[in-house]
Amino acid sequence: MIRLGWTIALGALLALGAFGSHGVAEAQTLEEEQAAMGGGAAGTGDPSGEGDAPAEGGSDESGMAAEQASMQADESPQRLDDEQAEIADEDVREVYRDTTDPIELEDEDYFFLGAFSRAIIIPGFIQSLFVQGGIDGLNPGVGLTFNWRRNNFNVLANVWWNGASADGFFRASGDPRTDTEHINVELGVLFVNAAFLWSFPVVDWFAVELGFDLGVGFIYGELVRTEAYETSPGADDWQPCSGPGDGGGGYCEPAVPPSQPCYDANGGHYQCAEPNWFTEGGDTPFVFPWVSLPHIALRFKPIHQVQIRVDGGFGLYNFFVGGSVSYGF
Repeated sequence: MIRLGWTIALGALLALGAFGSHGVAEAQTLEEEQAAMGGGAAGTGDPSGEGDAPAEGGSDESGMAAEQASMQADESPQRLDDEQAEIADEDVREVYRDTTDPIELEDEDYFFLGAFSRAIIIPGFIQSLFVQGGIDGLNPGVGLTFNWRRNNFNVLANVWWNGASADGFFRASGDPRTDTEHINVELGVLFVNAAFLWSFPVVDWFAVELGFDLGVGFIYGELVRTEAYETSPGADDWQPCSGPGDGGGGYCEPAVPPSQPCYDANGGHYQCAEPNWFTEGGDTPFVFPWVSLPHIALRFKPIHQVQIRVDGGFGLYNFFVGGSVSYGF
C-alpha cells in the first residue's frame, strides 16, 4: 500500500511537471508570435500581451490621418504663382488672336471675297489728246472681287460693270469747225481684270499697297451722232442741229442719202446710231483694254475676317478712285 501510494504520488508529480513544462512552452510560443507581429507583450515585458495595444492603435490612426491629408492635398486645386498666371493669360490671348486678330503669318494663304465700287473719271484734257472738244466724264463702276494674299503679295480677280455715258461736242483733230458733231454716248462695259498689289504693312491692321492692273472690257450700248453748229463764231457755244441748213455758216450740212448707212458715208449725220466694229464697219469699239499703273491702295483689316480697301490709280485714259469690303475665309 505504501509502495503503491508512492507510486501514485510520483506519477502525479510527473504529470504536474509535464503539464507545467507544456504551459511554459505554450507561453513562449505565443510570446514569439506576438514579437513577430511587432506588437506583442514580449517587447514590453507585459506577459498579458496588452501593454502595447494602445500604442499600436494610435500609430495606425496617425498613419491613416496622414494619408487622407495627402489625398486631399492632391485633389485640391493648386494656386498659380505670378509667372504661371501670366503664361495662362498668354494662352487665352493666343486663342483669341487665332479667331479675331488681324495679324497675318508668313507662308500662310489668305482669301477674301467681297464687293467694290469706284468712280471712273475721264478728264477733258485726256480726250483732247485724240479729238477736239470733249467734256469731263464721271461714270460709276461696281463689281465683285476675289483676293488671294501670301507673304504680302496680292492677286485680285475682278468682275465689274462700268457705265460709260457722255454728252458733248467733238470733232477729229485737224478737221474744220463745221465738222463738229454732238455725240450722245450710252454705253456699258463689262470688265474682267486682275490686279497685282504688293503690301507694305505699317501695323497688323493697316498696310499701304502698290501695283498694277491688266484686263479687258466688252462694250455694249449705243453711240448717236448729230451735226452741231456754233451760235457765235469762235465762242465754242455749240448746239445740236435740228436738220440740214440749221444754224447757217456752213454748219448742218445735207444729210447722207437714205439709201446709204449714215455711219458709212460722207455727209450730215442726224440721230445716226454708230454700230460697233463688228457690225458693218462701225466706229464704236467692241472690246476695250483696262490698264492701270500705278494702282495705289490703303488696306484696313480691323479683325481677321474683315478687309477694307480704299484705292485709286491712273489708267490709259482715266483716273479712278473707289473702295471695297471683303470677308475672309
